[in-house]
Amino acid sequence: MLPILLLLVLSGILVASLIPVPEPAIRAGWAMVLVLGLAMACVPALASVPLHALPAVVRVDALSVPFVVVIAAVGLASGTAESPSTLACAALACAALAATTGNPVLFGVGAATVLPMIRAGRGVALGVLAGAVATALLADGGGAAMGGWRLAILPAPVLLFATVLMGLSPRPLSGARHVRPAGAGDLAGFVLGCCLLVRMLVDWPAGRIGAPWGMGVGGIGLLLAMAGGARALTAGDAPRVLAGMLAAWGGVAMLLAGLAVVGRADDLPLLALGAARTLFLLPAGVGMAVLAAILTASHIAREAGPLVLARAGGLAALMPRAGATLALALAVACGLPPLAGFAVLWLLVQSLLALPRADGLAGEIPSLLALCGGGVVSGLLLLAGVRMGAILLLGRPRTPRCAAATDLPPARLMAVLSCLGVAGVVSVLPGLWLWLTRAAGWQVAALGAAPEGARPSLLWLSAAGGTGTFSPSGIVLLFGLCGGVVLVLSRLGGGLPARPAAAWTEGAPPSPPWMPFGDPATQVGPGLFVGRLDAVLGLTRLLRGAVRRLIGAVRRAGRWGAAINDRAAALTARHAMVLVLAWIVIASLVRIWAG
Repeated sequence: MLPILLLLVLSGILVASLIPVPEPAIRAGWAMVLVLGLAMACVPALASVPLHALPAVVRVDALSVPFVVVIAAVGLASGTAESPSTLACAALACAALAATTGNPVLFGVGAATVLPMIRAGRGVALGVLAGAVATALLADGGGAAMGGWRLAILPAPVLLFATVLMGLSPRPLSGARHVRPAGAGDLAGFVLGCCLLVRMLVDWPAGRIGAPWGMGVGGIGLLLAMAGGARALTAGDAPRVLAGMLAAWGGVAMLLAGLAVVGRADDLPLLALGAARTLFLLPAGVGMAVLAAILTASHIAREAGPLVLARAGGLAALMPRAGATLALALAVACGLPPLAGFAVLWLLVQSLLALPRADGLAGEIPSLLALCGGGVVSGLLLLAGVRMGAILLLGRPRTPRCAAATDLPPARLMAVLSCLGVAGVVSVLPGLWLWLTRAAGWQVAALGAAPEGARPSLLWLSAAGGTGTFSPSGIVLLFGLCGGVVLVLSRLGGGLPARPAAAWTEGAPPSPPWMPFGDPATQVGPGLFVGRLDAVLGLTRLLRGAVRRLIGAVRRAGRWGAAINDRAAALTARHAMVLVLAWIVIASLVRIWAG
């Protein structure tokens, strides 16, 4: 009954988003979806019997529930905060419907329908083609009866499909021309891509093909995560910084999927279970924090103008409430301890340490490279978050509109604070979310029930190999105690007299009348962090000429490829019927030859 009611409500939201319906009705629908998702999450968590033994009316798909809950929270928060457009609401509804579908073929079809609504560009056609290939392979004799060659071919279109859904790109310095500003639809694609990776591990044969595929998937995910972190560090405005950070976390999700494949292939259920739990923790903790940052940035942009890092600043003094909210969201999204982002990275490092290794130096090299890559991703995320927060909050306002911005009323920040509250609860009590998703974790790890010592605790996280624990609630309590002691001592001792000055002037005298925003040559700009990183590494100066020539060759090849693509599209549109007839003849001959 609960799954049928959930499908009916989601279908109603999709229909209501395409016709004129009052916004409170759509928000009520998302609230009902959220309540139903939480109720369905509690059914397998509270049941003491296996899922297949439950009655049909309460039997739920444990893999779908966590992602449906997150998408419902995204729809409710974005609808309350900024009145999303019809297209964004339809994309969220389609994503929730696709995640709810337990059948892998229907999931592929539903995800392909939501792709054009989430992002635009040439990658959409490639993603739809990959989804169609994966769906066709699954529809014709999938599962255990699938042949060996098709079992080896299937993961490639599946991973390409997930890559396009999550907006991943191998270009680290693609700039503003190829990076879209982050929005609620991009977060829905991220959640849907994580759900696709989980389905690949459990329902689809890609999760049972062996450790080499898992190491390949993890390596690709690590490279994509580093590319996303580099794009976040070099982006020119706040929405594109958030888009780069979301892409980096998408690469981390693909790396976790590869670790789960290795754990299943090498008969290491605790490794697969740890990677699965981290993959479930990622959308609920980091995803909600990124959503809070996206909504806060959109609210600030309405008051202070476009958040271009070379012009905006001073939000800590001009908009203290909105600035504090943005700082907290960035703290979770860039992985500061002991928040959810840091918990995901800590679990990732523990899973990498638990990987099976061969004897000798050659067996240690892959794990060491993966650990170094994880450290690079963590450092890029931290630098991108500090760069964005320092410039927007502590920098100088460089435009009259930004200098005249006023703070947001508390009512406009309620939805953002709710998202931050969810991310905070998941950060402090991650075991609560892992308890709701424990049945899905056992499915990913191919376990009928939890092994001894694998049940999640409410107060701390356990490493994949059982070698360590992480207690975020204890660290938060320690920080609160130290902060309280410092506050009490400062009140008792009294404060030092200080001259009131704006945060961005750093105590300097007022600027002359002809420079109302200060001397531009003495101000901190968005290129400071990138330039300092370049100076520390000292590598790009030696390779700058070769890199420029390589970039030029790649761009020329891209222009040639675009011209060939346009020519092929024109020829296909002109001779479509001939191609269809030729395809029918070839398919018939292949069928006769195979039979």
